[in-house]
Amino acid sequence: MNKIRLTNIINNEVFTYSTILIKGFVDITDVDSNLILKHYSNNAKQLAESRWTVYENKFKVIIELKIGDNSLVFKFGNEVLYIKLIYKQRATNYTVCPVYVICADHDGRFQAPINHDNSVQNACIKIKLCSKLIQMLTAEKMYEKGFGKKTFQVEKDCRIIKSSLTRRTVFNMHPEKLWEYIARELTAGPNSKHQKFLAFLSCTYWDGQNLHGHVALGGGGLALFGTGCLYTWPSKLEEVLPCFMNMTKVDTGTLLDDSCFRGNFGGCFSTTLGSVWHELGHTFDLGHSKYGIMGRGFDNVHLIFTLDNKNIAQEIMPASKGYIICIDNYSHTINMNDDMSNNNNNNNNTNTNETTDDYDSKHICWSMGCASILSFHKWFNDCKEEENKSENTIDYVAKRNLLTSKNGLRVVQLRREDGLVMHSWEFVKNNNKRTFILPVQLANNGITIIAEDSNGNILKHLL
Repeated sequence: MNKIRLTNIINNEVFTYSTILIKGFVDITDVDSNLILKHYSNNAKQLAESRWTVYENKFKVIIELKIGDNSLVFKFGNEVLYIKLIYKQRATNYTVCPVYVICADHDGRFQAPINHDNSVQNACIKIKLCSKLIQMLTAEKMYEKGFGKKTFQVEKDCRIIKSSLTRRTVFNMHPEKLWEYIARELTAGPNSKHQKFLAFLSCTYWDGQNLHGHVALGGGGLALFGTGCLYTWPSKLEEVLPCFMNMTKVDTGTLLDDSCFRGNFGGCFSTTLGSVWHELGHTFDLGHSKYGIMGRGFDNVHLIFTLDNKNIAQEIMPASKGYIICIDNYSHTINMNDDMSNNNNNNNNTNTNETTDDYDSKHICWSMGCASILSFHKWFNDCKEEENKSENTIDYVAKRNLLTSKNGLRVVQLRREDGLVMHSWEFVKNNNKRTFILPVQLANNGITIIAEDSNGNILKHLL
């Protein structure tokens, strides 16, 4: 039996996304060596050779697949493992579009240390790379919940948009109003109903005391984020791990520190990448959960990539009011309470006896309700526009507290005004659930019903 084992992929596995994470272990104790990986294309041309650390017999590898067959050769000591992976893009009109938003009077350069490339081009490179990391993270966490490696499709290029807003106007706007304005600018196109925009503001500025032009909002068709910590993000795939492990202290006199109290570049990258992931989740109609990615379990995203417990936030402090806000649509804004992340729950604290993988799977995860919504969501499946729109509806009869769907109900949730999921029912294995009666004792004013059917149609109804 081969002593190099892979734990999250199988031979001849087909991927619908290109940037993948490979996890495994070596059943060898007397070899002090790195894992060597050689990557070949379908015509036997060697694309890359890389070396990866083996820590306590475990390893993690990040690679970029090419369209078609990809042959991988793993070598550790005298052991060699051959596998083939296939990359085949999913055919869908529903995509996520990375966007870099530049103010009318701004040159597009994001705030960064001296000698750091803060050009528009490099900003787009960083955004596109990390969009693909979030795509991969989403798939891995769906896989851990038993839904397979379902994820969204990322458009090929990062779009550059010149906003009509000036920097001063942006700095003086309330984040929610700014979100609404940018959303209108981006969704004016004819194809916008099939796009979710993952947008970043170039003009975010930290003056040593106050943060200007920052926003972290997601919902509807837009997740909008500031670029205050973009300087900590990688520009190349081989920079991902070094960026997560970068212990350089942030000079808060000149640079933003959004690291969940860790104070270093790696902490900033982990927290902000996780926060972007969280906000993008809101565009896929996810509410807040008491734990995990849609709670406050996104600060330690680096643990999915790394092999040790370094750089974990030992205590997740309460988020300041408005730090994470869920916006369901342009006209109705939901503000988060300070205790939205259930920070008093011990599950959010680091247990020093936990392994990295234990912490990763327990804390950085989708709730079952979130994973179920994503599993049937239009952006996660090969959806086509149905001709008969009337069959693609979910109906709610208030007098009877009755939900009905000809396609079969898959998820029903009740959410508080702040977006926190209070009750969730999933019918993942039952596609004949045509009706659902809401328990009368739960039908309280101010509660929002969220329902999804087998075709990814979603109903939102405020009681």
